[in-house]
Amino acid sequence: MSDIRMVIGGLFLVYGVILIVAGVAGAAVNLWTGLAMSVFGGLFVIWARTRHI
Repeated sequence: MSDIRMVIGGLFLVYGVILIVAGVAGAAVNLWTGLAMSVFGGLFVIWARTRHI
């Protein structure tokens, strides 16, 4: 059974990595936003894996 937290966390991780790559190539705002989104997505994935419904 799929958990919505895995989907949300995965999307935040993917978008965060894209923004990190864009931030390395240019604007620092993208870098910091990407890092924050990646951390948030990682926490969602960890939460979904450790606390099953």
